[in-house]
Amino acid sequence: MASVVRGRPPASSRETLADAASELFLEQGYDTTTVADITTRAGVSRSSFFNYFDGKAATIWYALDEHLAEFAAALAAGEPAGDPRHAAEALARRVGTAPPHTLALAIANADAMGVREELGTGRALRQASLASALPATSESGSPSVIAEQIVAAARSAAVFAGMWRWAERGAGTTNLEAEILAALRSVEFGLPERQDALSVAVVGSGAIGARVIAELAAGNVPGATLAGVVTRRADALTEAVGQLSAGITDFGEDLDAAIRASDLVVECAGIAAAQTIGSRVIAAGRDLLIVSIGALADPASRDALTGGPGVLRLATGAIGGLDLLAAAARPGGIEDGITSASLTSTKGAASLVQPWMDVEEAQKLETATGPFALFEGTVADAIELYPGSLNVACALAHATGLWGETRVRLVADPAAERTTHEIVAAGAAGEYRFVMTNAVSEANPTSSAVVAETVLRGIATLAGPGATFV
Repeated sequence: MASVVRGRPPASSRETLADAASELFLEQGYDTTTVADITTRAGVSRSSFFNYFDGKAATIWYALDEHLAEFAAALAAGEPAGDPRHAAEALARRVGTAPPHTLALAIANADAMGVREELGTGRALRQASLASALPATSESGSPSVIAEQIVAAARSAAVFAGMWRWAERGAGTTNLEAEILAALRSVEFGLPERQDALSVAVVGSGAIGARVIAELAAGNVPGATLAGVVTRRADALTEAVGQLSAGITDFGEDLDAAIRASDLVVECAGIAAAQTIGSRVIAAGRDLLIVSIGALADPASRDALTGGPGVLRLATGAIGGLDLLAAAARPGGIEDGITSASLTSTKGAASLVQPWMDVEEAQKLETATGPFALFEGTVADAIELYPGSLNVACALAHATGLWGETRVRLVADPAAERTTHEIVAAGAAGEYRFVMTNAVSEANPTSSAVVAETVLRGIATLAGPGATFV
């Protein structure tokens, strides 16, 4: 090990000492390792050790302690301003930028290192200190002070729970900031009622997105506010909502900014966006509500979107009965509750023309004189061929769990003024048949007008509280 110059050692010596300590704890145990052992392994003097640490335990905690000290100083200076919840989220971002790897190593190898007692004591002390530092919303002595102290303690516990989960899952395999944010979110959903509005960022400004944006911007969704919109073109927002756009934050393609500014991200931009953007939202620990349920047809995308730490929510879209079917097919419930499921969708023939079709196929739809079966097959094939028209097929497969078994039939009908979806499912739980006939969206004939309303209802439900079906 290279020697260091006399006097105060370079900054890298702190990390060198901490790494040496971790190695020794693993090799011979925490209790038998001395400061002399650590300095010998690191190749620095005993006085150099105490320039950085007041004891061997500090080699485990130093990186986190530095974050906590900087955070406390920022709070004392009045940062970050706003809701106390945002202060805890700011700490998550701070810690996530430079994760405490020696602490992570100790957590993951607590028994091998012999540091479980030190971790328990050190965590309790730091967790209590953080709880007392987190800001409150009421003046001291007000009736809500006790409740706020309890919430602050819960948020502090969530920060540490997120760190422990990150370390136990293997530091580097998951995102530390996302794990802490997910833990903090579990605290917020456990509170008796929201103290602030649900902040919503919308991705996409097409027919569905425009309706959702306009309603949120107008304040027509109780308990929810519009944080802003993610768009791909500079003029997309103006085209979607006209003069309303002047008062709306346009994030452009800056998804990270949208995630930071929101409690919930709503996808209204199509299957590809739901898969790529959606997975980033979930990985960042933010909750996601998607319209394009067809994104779940791909197993890899399904795993990414449902793997957390953010929570995936699904808009029910143009069909109903999904709650009943999901209950009938619940794993661990009625054995063989649902064993078969099918969907027959009938749409206007001209609305089913696809970019991949050749001239002859497109003309067959545009000049049809009567209804005919355009497609029969699996959910995966349906979504690949008709991505904008058969999200409902994925919704049915997801509710029943029958991804490979669900059969899909698409009927093209030149006389159809409305879209009809017929669901048939059966199993030990019973036999079910649902028929929905929906008005077509004027802005997008491939979609039903009610889809945007299901998104808005979903947002309102999450913004709660209220008497809602679950």
